Amino acid sequence: MQPRLVIFDLDETLVHAAAARLAHAPDFEFGGHFVYLRPHLQTMLEAIWPEFDVAVWSSASRPYVDAVVWHVFGKRVPLKFAWAIERCVQRVDIRTNSYVYLKDLRKVQGQGYRLEQILMVDDSPDKVARQPRDHIQVVPFVGDPGDRALLELPARLAHAFTTTSTGARSEF
Repeated sequence: MQPRLVIFDLDETLVHAAAARLAHAPDFEFGGHFVYLRPHLQTMLEAIWPEFDVAVWSSASRPYVDAVVWHVFGKRVPLKFAWAIERCVQRVDIRTNSYVYLKDLRKVQGQGYRLEQILMVDDSPDKVARQPRDHIQVVPFVGDPGDRALLELPARLAHAFTTTSTGARSEF
C-alpha cells in the first residue's frame, strides 16, 4: 500500500493561542500567548499514527511552529515535516485587501507523495483553496475544554482516503 499523508494545521485546528488567559489553565505559553491543546489530541494521534504518515503545515512563524510541534508531538509521533509560513504561497485577498497564505499541496509532491495520497486537516478552507478536495475541514478550536471534534477525525480520514479501483478519491 502506498503511504498516505495527513497534514495538520496548528492554530484553531490542533491548538488555540490567546493573548489573554482563558478560564482554564493553558498547556504552555509562547511569546506572551497562552496556548491550549485541543481536547482528545493525543487520543486522535494515537489512532491515526499507525495508519498514516503525519506532518504539520502552518502559516505561523517558524519559532512558533517549532514550539507548538515540540509540545504537541515531541518524540512520540515522528513527523515527515513541519513547515511554517515560508512554505506558504502569499497572495492578496481582493475582498479584504490583505494577504492570505495558501498551502499549495503540490509542494508536498517533492516529499514523495501524490496528491491523492495527501489530506490537509485545517479549520480554514481558504488555506487549501488550490486543492479543496484534499481538505478535511474541522470546526475552529477556540479553547473550549469540552470540544470533541478530534474524536471523529480518525473515521473521517479513513473514509476520505477510500479510493476506487481507478485511484480517484470517493466523495466524503
